[in-house]
Amino acid sequence: MKLTIRSICKLIFLVLTAIAFIPNIYAANHDEYKGVTCFSKKHIMEKQIDKAKKAGNLHQAQGLEKALHDINTYCNDDDLKAKYTEKVIEKTKKVAEKEQALAKAQAKRDSQKIAKQKLKLSEAQKELREAKTKLAEFYKEIQAK
Repeated sequence: MKLTIRSICKLIFLVLTAIAFIPNIYAANHDEYKGVTCFSKKHIMEKQIDKAKKAGNLHQAQGLEKALHDINTYCNDDDLKAKYTEKVIEKTKKVAEKEQALAKAQAKRDSQKIAKQKLKLSEAQKELREAKTKLAEFYKEIQAK
């Protein structure tokens, strides 16, 4: 029983690792798909399965095939759109909170807190830009279909 659970855990780890790196690996070589729509996620996964099979990585290919099955079964562009939109809203709120915290620090004229809050605001703005970029890529891929 331990061997089975351990094997399943390894397989899940491989799948999650592959899924985490696929968009970055693929985007470096192919600008047409960013992996933000169901169609592009499926396309990227199929390419990775082929690559794993050609390299003789059968366990990786099996894990990727399971991930492809999950994409085919559960992926929905409407859900992805909602997810990306919600992320933009969440990050916008976070930026507003950081702006308020910075304003408070500036009102107190605490240079150490001002520097700290500026850094936090900068990080929040970066996260917001990334979320907006992902949403824009989603719309771009949808229109390209």
